[in-house]
Amino acid sequence: MNTDESMREAYIDETQQLLQSLTDTLLAGERHKRLSGDQINEIFRVMHTIKGSSSMMAFDEMTKLAHILEDMFSQVRDNGASDAHWPVIFDLTFDAVSFFNGELAKLQEKRPPDGDATALEGRVLAHLERLKGDAREGKDAPYYKVKLFFEDGCQMEGLRAFGVVQSLKGICRNIATVPEDTDADSASEMIRSNGLCLYVQTNENPDKLKSLIETTLFMKSYSLLPIEADGGELPEAMRQAPAAKDKGAPDGGRAEESGPETIARQNFISVNVNKLDKLLNIVGEIVTAQSMVFSHANFGRTPHDGFDAAARQLNARVNELQDVVMNIRMVPVSTLFQKMRRLVRDMSRKFNKEIDLVLAGEDTEVDKNVIDHLSDPLLHIIRNAIDHGIEDAETRQAQGKPARGRITIAARTTGGDVIVSVSDDGRGLQRDAILKKALEKGMLTEIDGEIPDQDVFAMIFQPGFSTKEQVTEYSGRGVGMDVVRKNIGSIGGSISVESLQGKGTAYRIRIPLTLTIVDGMKFTIGEMGFIVPTVSVRAVVKPEPGDVFKDSFGNEMIMLKGKCCRLVRLNQYFHIDGGVTELSRGMILHIASEREEYCVFFDRLEGEYQVVMKNLPGYLKKCALPLTGIGGCAVMGDGSIYLILDVNGIS
Repeated sequence: MNTDESMREAYIDETQQLLQSLTDTLLAGERHKRLSGDQINEIFRVMHTIKGSSSMMAFDEMTKLAHILEDMFSQVRDNGASDAHWPVIFDLTFDAVSFFNGELAKLQEKRPPDGDATALEGRVLAHLERLKGDAREGKDAPYYKVKLFFEDGCQMEGLRAFGVVQSLKGICRNIATVPEDTDADSASEMIRSNGLCLYVQTNENPDKLKSLIETTLFMKSYSLLPIEADGGELPEAMRQAPAAKDKGAPDGGRAEESGPETIARQNFISVNVNKLDKLLNIVGEIVTAQSMVFSHANFGRTPHDGFDAAARQLNARVNELQDVVMNIRMVPVSTLFQKMRRLVRDMSRKFNKEIDLVLAGEDTEVDKNVIDHLSDPLLHIIRNAIDHGIEDAETRQAQGKPARGRITIAARTTGGDVIVSVSDDGRGLQRDAILKKALEKGMLTEIDGEIPDQDVFAMIFQPGFSTKEQVTEYSGRGVGMDVVRKNIGSIGGSISVESLQGKGTAYRIRIPLTLTIVDGMKFTIGEMGFIVPTVSVRAVVKPEPGDVFKDSFGNEMIMLKGKCCRLVRLNQYFHIDGGVTELSRGMILHIASEREEYCVFFDRLEGEYQVVMKNLPGYLKKCALPLTGIGGCAVMGDGSIYLILDVNGIS
């Protein structure tokens, strides 16, 4: 890798992290409809860093936009911003994040960042001038005196006074109180005796001041009078320039003084994921080579204690190496979940809906490749939830629901899998509409009211299926949910859906922790070898012919520990010649898939092994063997190839 390419990758990685931090800060601030002093300082730092690194890389348009945004936040940091400015500030900064991300995507594809941000830069500059104009006007804003008395016996008057000040800070340029320190021990007694006196400077309508004051709990009475700036009544603190306050923290916080410069020890480095893929492949080959060495070792009658000891030690070290490499590739799902916040924010504004996004289990870790495959499915599901599922505020309130909708994304680990659930509290799937559309598309010959809800709702995953009459830029073309199932299935996962009309919809996605290393049980059918993931196996039993029977449709069933399960003869399912057919000569695996528990009949069990999972070669798609139910393959120590069973794909 040459120097220029290395610098570009470092720039992309650093800027992506900065933009993610910026997005998180903006989303947190937008929930409170303004940014705190610390948040403003953080955004200023991000913009300054992006400006410097973009300038070093000679990405002029990105440098210019970052510089203009830095100027805007410098103005906000030094002079504050009224409530009316914040929605525009948030929109402009989010638009800038989108532009930066678009340019980074070009760089990742080895294309030049040639986007034109002129229009966005003009909007930022225009708003910067409005901020400066308001700051100039704010210096001449009128002053008011507020006298407030609390109810007798309400107690904690000093704390209540602090609350009043905090409620007024959003609209006041300057505030002073008498007593000056409401936290002092004597403050409560002074307020009980003389009341709380506030001096405020603001351009806001006095009616807004009154409305805020009147929300104060345990307030007995108040008065509000305009006063002259030079009338001598203003306290000394108000006569001083606002610059005496910390302008980096409009919320009243004081920035800490910086101490001597130090260099912290670096505990983390960024590594290209392609290098990790290569390392993991090498470890996989080591595991296979180790198995081949052990399986071909033949000492006859000669003692080989030394070899056995060395083999055990090698096996322990290889397993340790494998665990370390796997852990390096594991990333928390929070890196993906947080990106969904921006999607919910933008789409809820687009559809004029108020929606909260709740995240749970963000520290759950999965393989980096699994995260990549999960991104699009989550995107489609959340889009559908906002567009199709969650109602507008008026409809929700008419139904007795909160005006704000809710989408919840949660993750948890179970065995060797991760369960990701996405739920909303919207209108739910419309069973009748789904059945009607299925009839129109020829998926049903007649509408049967006895069809289970689970089977009806599963129809939404069929290609081209959509019940929405009007096509929008987000949905209605019948694409999306089939892509969701395809993407999840491509990594050995599965998806199911549950819904209650008027209550909401919940999607449940099961995905493997990793796509590479599988703990599995080996078994054979005739001359063919198979592996089933150990986490899916409930039991291995020798069947009793009397436990097997046929249902009314002619399907074989088996009673196992008091439970009736479907029986799948894999030699028939995969059209394999030479497998045993008599139940007394074979064995049964009790398997739990995403949708059901069932049993498979096979010839003989060979034990439990850890194998490196590989994708099926392309030429196998042209052979006569059906691939449904096969998730991949593994090369064993003796060079033989075993097929890995997809327990969710066997129908």
